[in-house]
Amino acid sequence: MSMDASLPDDLAACQSELVTTRSELVHVEHVLAETASMCEQQREELDRLKVELELLQRFRFGRRSERFVESPGQGRLFNESDAEATTDSPRLDESQQEEISYRRRRRGHGWNKLPDHLPRQEVLVDLPESERQCPSCGESMQRIGEDRSERVDVIPARVLVKVIVRPKYACRHQHGIRQAETPPSPVPGGRFDFGFMAQVVTSKTADHLPLYRQQDILARSGLTLSRATLCEIMANAATLLEPLAAIIRRRLLATDLLGADDTPVRLLDRSHPEGVRLARFWLVRGFDEAPYNAFHFHESRGRDGPREFLREFRGVVKVDAYGVNDGVYLSSDGRIIASCCMAHARRKFDEAKSSHPRLAAEALALFQQLYDIEDRGREFTNNDRYALRQLESVPLLNRLRGWLDEQGGHALPKLKLGDAIRYARNQWMPLVNYVEDGRRPIDNNATERDLRAMTLGRKAWLFIGSPEAGPRAAVLYTVVASAARHDLDIWAYLRDVLERLATGGVELAVLLPDAWAKSHPEMVRVFRGHERESRAAAERVRRNHRRLVAQAKAASPDHG
Repeated sequence: MSMDASLPDDLAACQSELVTTRSELVHVEHVLAETASMCEQQREELDRLKVELELLQRFRFGRRSERFVESPGQGRLFNESDAEATTDSPRLDESQQEEISYRRRRRGHGWNKLPDHLPRQEVLVDLPESERQCPSCGESMQRIGEDRSERVDVIPARVLVKVIVRPKYACRHQHGIRQAETPPSPVPGGRFDFGFMAQVVTSKTADHLPLYRQQDILARSGLTLSRATLCEIMANAATLLEPLAAIIRRRLLATDLLGADDTPVRLLDRSHPEGVRLARFWLVRGFDEAPYNAFHFHESRGRDGPREFLREFRGVVKVDAYGVNDGVYLSSDGRIIASCCMAHARRKFDEAKSSHPRLAAEALALFQQLYDIEDRGREFTNNDRYALRQLESVPLLNRLRGWLDEQGGHALPKLKLGDAIRYARNQWMPLVNYVEDGRRPIDNNATERDLRAMTLGRKAWLFIGSPEAGPRAAVLYTVVASAARHDLDIWAYLRDVLERLATGGVELAVLLPDAWAKSHPEMVRVFRGHERESRAAAERVRRNHRRLVAQAKAASPDHG
């Protein structure tokens, strides 16, 4: 047996070699441990970036719906049995089906009959004289009837000049001259009437047409105006509508339940290095006691904005969990209570589906059951809805809290699932206090939906021109958004309200959108209500069917 000549042959040298080798092994183990730790961190970072990339692709290219559909093998969490369910769907009997009592329009044809109130213009399409001879006998053909068909056409808006004639009357004995007073004008000393002002405001705030586009539209009708003139019309409209906006704000603040949300807007500022900075519009939405929307403009997202608006309010505000809300509500000495939006908490678990599909599905199944309870109680009275929540929602929320505590111990905080769990646990009490009052909604979706009208317009008009223009825009959006909630013809409403406010002596309460709608039922867009009813009815049928499928799965003998 040969020996390696490089190995020492005495004991002391061997011991020294072993000590050196051991220290090198310790160093190698340390390096391997650091490498493994670095690889684990990079893996977590890679998972996080993959989720962000997927969310970005979904936001940019995919559907944004958060509808949760259980997978065929996913059972209901906390059911007594949780095995694979049957795939046979039950048929709905007649008692379980909901009749959708609305008449669908025929696709591609609009109305079955065009409205009678639209003006008609007859266009004669006749054969020329040379073709009215019979080709066989040569005699003139006799007219025996006609066919009529209707088409909808559009002529650009007609701008007219209203010439105001005020006759003068004089006494022949020279006792004086009498003349009717000049009708009030929306712009003092201006040349524009209330219909024109209503059109400019409606186009900007309801139809999302910036003023430079309105210039082109007016030019098609033969009227060329500067943008400064249109800005002056908007400013005067805000001045006239300010008393109405003020009573809307007072009505909202007199209640004890509101919804609130905000959206950024770019504000031109010459003193800023970039010439523009971010400001904020806050929307406060009332419920049944005050069915109005009020906008408030603030030049930053600081807590001074909502605190200023809500300084006289006492009650519950439905909000998201943005930090400024804590500053507003926690500093109110209990005068204001925050109730957080459950949809925000649910959305975070929806974003975690790609990285943790099984755990995210478990959480989303619980949220789905909570929303099913709300769906069944939608038409209940407030007291009955409160009783339903106490009976069914409270135990389900307790189970959800237990699940969050269990998973929170080992969910990585930097990944989407860990972030969703932390968000829900940190905001738990504001999230679940909706069960304490049957009037409180489970989420703030209605407020976010109403705020979307401004965000759509913001993509077109891009910025607020000055700090003074922000409050004026808030007044206009307050009145227009409140009228839109009641499906009013915005132009007709503004036309009437502006003139009555300029004339003076009118009670503001009768100009509120809900009161005005009752006195002008012909100006209510009834079809909007029908559209909402049809969508809601179809959604209820879908949800009822899904609940029956889930019940059939749980009761199936093959289940568990």
